[in-house]
Amino acid sequence: MHFVLAVLGILGGGLFWWYRMKVLGEAASELIDSAGRARGYFRRRKIRKMAEHSPLTAIEDPVLAAATVIFAIIAEDGLITENHFDAVRSAIIDISNPWKADEAMIYAKWAFAQVGDTPTVIEKTSPLLRERLNDLEKYELIDMVGAAAAAVPVSQLYGQRVRKLKQRLGLQVD
Repeated sequence: MHFVLAVLGILGGGLFWWYRMKVLGEAASELIDSAGRARGYFRRRKIRKMAEHSPLTAIEDPVLAAATVIFAIIAEDGLITENHFDAVRSAIIDISNPWKADEAMIYAKWAFAQVGDTPTVIEKTSPLLRERLNDLEKYELIDMVGAAAAAVPVSQLYGQRVRKLKQRLGLQVD
């Protein structure tokens, strides 16, 4: 009988400690989930604040920045048509895949609609482009602007905007 009580006591103690470890594990899991949610909240808040300040400061991809600049330069002071989208998409398709080019066009249209000022777009996106692109890629960007502008009617300020972009990219202005 003493042996049976000892086995039941050990078994009861084992179950007690197993239950305690299970509860502690669940508590630790909830704590980790809470920490992850808090981290996600702060990360989303940071992005939201950046986007509230300006959709241009939220850009971290040079393809997206290039699409936005090209779109802003060729769509300034005119009615935006499907030809503008096609011109910019065909200009940036060489530097990205089709899916990314479509995504860049959607964001470029939205960002330009939010800002609505081509000099501001050039000013806000050029530091990222200047930092991430080498000199050859910067000249290719200027060529892409020219190719997109050749496909659509551009404003009278086109030449001035291209000179400003060259200047902000650190290229020699003609």
